[in-house]
Amino acid sequence: MGCAKSAPQDKAIVQKALVDYLAGRSGISVESMDIEVTSVTFRGNEADAQVTFKAKGSTDASNLMQMKYVLEQKDGKWTVKGRSGASEHGGPGGASGGSQAMPAMPPGHPPTSGAGSPGEKAGEKK
Repeated sequence: MGCAKSAPQDKAIVQKALVDYLAGRSGISVESMDIEVTSVTFRGNEADAQVTFKAKGSTDASNLMQMKYVLEQKDGKWTVKGRSGASEHGGPGGASGGSQAMPAMPPGHPPTSGAGSPGEKAGEKK
């Protein structure tokens, strides 16, 4: 028996896994968004990714959203387990602090409540 193949600890590979995950979710148009993994923290078989979403081609910094996702290694690939904690929109429950009003979300943005809760597995339907 050999050791299990581990996924490379590479931000670009995590970005691809995240975009593939979002593309498979109903109601999300990844083609209409710029999705950027701004940072990744690798923790053994898991990784925490900080992700920025904005409307495709937008230069308006006030029209972006940040979310954290948790990924895990499966069969030598990174897969998304779900979102980590509360969304970071600056509104109630957000971790960004401050009392700024929440900007409008970019078109095609993933839902901020309900589907995609931290306990939900990728591809799992309710």
